[in-house]
Amino acid sequence: MSIFRLQQFAIDQSLSGMKICSDSLLFGALIPVKGVKRILDIGSGTGLLSLMQAQKCSELSPKSLEIITAVEITSEAAEEAEGNFSRSPWSLVLNQVHQDIQGFAQQVVTAPNSNYDLIICNPPFFSQQSKTNASNNLRNIARHTDNLTYKDLCTSIESLLTNTGVAYLLLPVTIKEEFIQCLTDVGLSVLEIIEISESENHVAKVMVLKVSFQGDCREITQDKLYKFSSHNCHTTRVKQYLSSFLLRYENIK
Repeated sequence: MSIFRLQQFAIDQSLSGMKICSDSLLFGALIPVKGVKRILDIGSGTGLLSLMQAQKCSELSPKSLEIITAVEITSEAAEEAEGNFSRSPWSLVLNQVHQDIQGFAQQVVTAPNSNYDLIICNPPFFSQQSKTNASNNLRNIARHTDNLTYKDLCTSIESLLTNTGVAYLLLPVTIKEEFIQCLTDVGLSVLEIIEISESENHVAKVMVLKVSFQGDCREITQDKLYKFSSHNCHTTRVKQYLSSFLLRYENIK
């Protein structure tokens, strides 16, 4: 059994196609949740991002959060996330849905007051590249857009986000222009781009997009986030984000 332990919860990732990585941990940690009531996690995998938001919400205002809905297409990851949720302190507000986001969005559209004021997503990255390992179908589903195109993802976000809500996505820098165009086509705007790189000496490979209906893609706030200041030593900013999660920082707050 492959268990990743954090300060307040643990993640069983034995079955899921994609395991926990430093980029997903940092992404989950930097998303602001103040005032959020309803959260949607698209392509939730092991449930890591949902659990991180649940922890942050409980620390800010324990009674303000109504629900975190985690939607996952693969049965293996959905089963794993449901177990991770049930063993956590926030099981009552975490809801796992085994379904593709396109079908889920169609159902929610017909239900009143069911949209989300925060949507988070670490979606499949690759649309053109060859499969990393043809024999590892779960990993390929998680990494490639065969089951979730950029257009379908943007359309789903547009239909599920409240008028004043915000979405955060972790994406490769190489698809920046293509993805921003997809967002623009459905009436969404990018408010901020945070490029994440290993250090000041490395080129950023991934980025965080902050998206909403309110904004102008001609006026995007740009930011850079460096993970390490030296070998295996997080920068002060990253350490602040991860200090409530990683075991290595448990006794230095």
